[in-house]
Amino acid sequence: TTTTTSSPSSSRRPDNSMKMLVQNSGGLFELEEMVDSEASVNKQIEKSPKLWRAAGLAALPASALLGFGLAPTAKLAATAIVGVVGGVGGLVGRSKMIDMAVSAATPAIAKCLIKHGIDDPSLAQEELQQIKESFGCQDTDFTTACTDVYKKYLVGMVKFDGKARSQELTELENLKKTLALDNAAVGEAHYLAAQEWYRNACLFVSEEDLEDEECPEYQAMNKFLFLTERSLRQNNETDEAFVFEMTRTAKVFNITCVVALERINEVVEPFYHRALKSARGAIGTEKVSSALLERARKTLGVSEEMAYDLHEEALNDEVRALLGFEDDPPREPQDMKFPEGALERLEQFRQVLCLTEEDVQYEITSEGFPLFQATATETMKEAIEETITPEEAWQSMEERRKELLIAEDKRNELVSSTVIQALGGNLEEVKKFADVDNEVDAYKTMLDLLKKKKTVVKVLEKAGWEADFYESFCNPVSLSSINAQLTPIERTTLFSMFMKQSSMVDEGKLTDEQNELVSQVKGLLGISDMQLESQVSRNFGPQLIAVLEKAMGEILEEYTPELLETLTAEVQQVVDDCKLSDRMIQQSGRALYSQAVNLIKSSTPQGIPSVEQNEALAALKKLYRLGDTEISAAHLSAFGSVYRKAVEEAMSITGTIRPEYKTELLKLQSRIGVSERQVKDIFLEAVKERMIPLVEWIVEEMERTIFTQQQLAERRKKDLGEDYFQTGKKADGTLGLGAEINVLGDIMNLVDFYTENEIAEERQIDTKAVEKTVTEDGEEKIVEEEVPVYETLYPITALQTGAITQEMAEVVYRQFVVGSFTTQGPNALRYEKSRAAFGGILGLTSEKMEEIGSTIAETVYDNYVSTSMRQKGALDQQDLMFLANLQGKLGLTSEQGEALMTKTQKKILSEEADALVGNSNPLVLKAFREKCNSMGIEMDDGIGISKSRKKSMFEAEVSPGLNSGEIGLDSGEILTEIQESLGMDPEEAEEIFGELILKRAEFTYSNMEKGLRRGKTKGLVEPIKNLILLGRFVNGELGLEIQEGDGEKVFNLYEVMDLSDLDESTIEENKALLRTILGLSS
Repeated sequence: TTTTTSSPSSSRRPDNSMKMLVQNSGGLFELEEMVDSEASVNKQIEKSPKLWRAAGLAALPASALLGFGLAPTAKLAATAIVGVVGGVGGLVGRSKMIDMAVSAATPAIAKCLIKHGIDDPSLAQEELQQIKESFGCQDTDFTTACTDVYKKYLVGMVKFDGKARSQELTELENLKKTLALDNAAVGEAHYLAAQEWYRNACLFVSEEDLEDEECPEYQAMNKFLFLTERSLRQNNETDEAFVFEMTRTAKVFNITCVVALERINEVVEPFYHRALKSARGAIGTEKVSSALLERARKTLGVSEEMAYDLHEEALNDEVRALLGFEDDPPREPQDMKFPEGALERLEQFRQVLCLTEEDVQYEITSEGFPLFQATATETMKEAIEETITPEEAWQSMEERRKELLIAEDKRNELVSSTVIQALGGNLEEVKKFADVDNEVDAYKTMLDLLKKKKTVVKVLEKAGWEADFYESFCNPVSLSSINAQLTPIERTTLFSMFMKQSSMVDEGKLTDEQNELVSQVKGLLGISDMQLESQVSRNFGPQLIAVLEKAMGEILEEYTPELLETLTAEVQQVVDDCKLSDRMIQQSGRALYSQAVNLIKSSTPQGIPSVEQNEALAALKKLYRLGDTEISAAHLSAFGSVYRKAVEEAMSITGTIRPEYKTELLKLQSRIGVSERQVKDIFLEAVKERMIPLVEWIVEEMERTIFTQQQLAERRKKDLGEDYFQTGKKADGTLGLGAEINVLGDIMNLVDFYTENEIAEERQIDTKAVEKTVTEDGEEKIVEEEVPVYETLYPITALQTGAITQEMAEVVYRQFVVGSFTTQGPNALRYEKSRAAFGGILGLTSEKMEEIGSTIAETVYDNYVSTSMRQKGALDQQDLMFLANLQGKLGLTSEQGEALMTKTQKKILSEEADALVGNSNPLVLKAFREKCNSMGIEMDDGIGISKSRKKSMFEAEVSPGLNSGEIGLDSGEILTEIQESLGMDPEEAEEIFGELILKRAEFTYSNMEKGLRRGKTKGLVEPIKNLILLGRFVNGELGLEIQEGDGEKVFNLYEVMDLSDLDESTIEENKALLRTILGLSS
């Protein structure tokens, strides 16, 4: 069949399906161009495809043909050769023939598609199979030709029409099925088509123009990417394959895969937007449903995010249309409202779009809110102008809300916006007058605003508003507040002007009516309580201060209870007239009270107020409404030095305040009106001053104890000369148990100073249950009682004063603990009880004291236990009793004491074990082993005896017994006792014992062999007996290498030995055993 080229409108095309395709796509146009431009060779081959197939076979060697199972006739082969040579100028070679066959088959495939179309893939498939067979194409070759046709078709779709159409997706899917292409072939076709289209596009358009959204080629590229993405996705490609194909196609266009997907969305969005617009027109019919939209999204590749955004947009469009925004001409805002049945229509559309009811209400509110606000603002204005009542205003607003279908729960939000609109601009009017210091008109305008606010509040009450007006609408932090346009300074200025004008209404008084207005303005401007007090103080403070100051003078001149009553009434009158608070009275009163205290101080010779003066101060305190904490600072400033001097005098002689002085100090505290906490602080300051020299003296003595003269000179940065201690001994740097200088007396002076002055404080930290014996009804029984648990606090410590460093504090405490341990006599118990107190006075923590104490205990235990064990070899009962006494003194538990003792014992035993290295005396080793056993200490438990040394010790103890015969088959208990004492495993000991037997046997026979070679048989009697003895342990398997002749000699010697001490059965057993040992046959 022959074909000729024709224009796209050629009448040769099929009537029905082809007309639709030509109208919708340029793919067939591209195929027709390809057919029209096919090469002459392809045309000649196409005339006789069967002959061409035979020619391709004839060009191969006969052997190859036979190998393929083909046997063309001579006539066919000759004709094929003539046809090939005449038609293509002598082309030869199988590979070239295949390429030309594929090239010739491609236009044939294109013609088939042009003829049958692709609406029904089955129409062309039979003819395509015939083309494949006629041209002798293998499957892969024919797929290549079909891929090329697909590529051309795709290029034509983009080249002839740059705008994407939804039916083109079906067109490509049908094309794939018609050509029977798999996913890989489709991906390759799209990649090759991208290369060809981009190469051609760049011939006429620059790369910069290709990035211009208005450029036709830019839109065509988007279409190509869209068709590619859809083809890959609809083929159910894996994610990995999709990314690969999409990435390499995008790379052809010099963009990334991410950018490609974004540009695809530019194609998809208009498609789906049109679908939604159509859906709006079909609401309430069967032509639209959520399933249809879902199918459209799947076909177009619409993401969930894009779908949601477009659905909301479509819903918004429908809401606006129902309100009348799209009417021509548009309605006026006041006339816009939803028609009857609008809510039902929106509900139907919501279900189609799969949106929530909240989404619908949001769109209704967002579009209806401005419409409501326009009506409500005008209505509120009429209510403020009193042309309508607040009730009528609210009814009008509520009716408008219902017309706009806005939900009831949005009512407060709607009303709030109306309030802001109605009142917000009025403050700007007030500000205009304030900016030019026109306080009078600013005041009047503010009064007008308060009147408007009153009307607004009534409307809110009709609306059922329950929230606080000022918190809702006047919060200066909120951007939607009435006063949001004013700065903090501007708000304060307006309030100050209003307060000033209010104070002038009734000659410096603030009436109840004016006070109510001030309170309202305070709320409108968002003024805080502190700012209110500041303004009240500025306007009415002078009046208050005048009456309070006058009262102070009169009370200090001559106080009587009646005078206090009169002055209290006068102060209260000012408070009532000016609406002042107790806080303002207290603020002004504190300064005046301090002034009164100082006047009294200066009027008394000793600086101590009299009883009458204290009564006057108490009256002022009551009048000024002050508490104890508010006046204590004034009393401390005026009379604190008096108390400090009294404390120093009480401590002047011994440093300790005697009980009678404490009583006087309490009286003084009451006279000068200083709090208990304040006198405690004064007392601690005095204590600190006395305590520092005591601590410094202890430090100096301690330094002279532990440092040499040169070290001390370097530490104190001066030459101290030749220095001797009380004992006549020079300092030698010794610390701890060896220090001879005793500073315990100085330390106890510090402890006595601290305790006798009762500086430490007891604080309850917990409770605990204790058992208590009580008598009830004549019977004793035990009950539990909760008692407090206290901890001792040291409010001032040596470390806090700076008189001692942390390092030296630890050294001093260590010396004291050591001294308390070594001291004998009546002071020993006193030192022991003072350890915790002294550590607290120094400022050491309980953990640090425990750490130091445990270190000392270890040193003491080590010294005593080491000395006793070296002298006696082990600890006796007297030693254990002494250690038990030490344990109590050091504050150790029995477990801690036992651990320290065991640690020292292990240390001594480890030293003894080191001394035994190389010593093979079995008696010495046995004595050491039994010594460890008597102390209950395992050989490998911290003593440091290795496995190899244990093995040596085992061999050293066992070997003499083996040699002497003391250890035999019945000596299992002896071996077990040695094995367990050494801490060895039974298997390990058994292995060592076996090796020892074999070694002893080898050594014994080695000596025997020397005698045999020299003919000295007299000395072989005992060795033969030893061999027999060793052989009994291993049934004669001693592993000896003995020559047969030597074995016979040894056996013959045994037969002539004097064996009279053995019975016949034993002799026979020994002979049999000896034969085994010597390797002789029975």
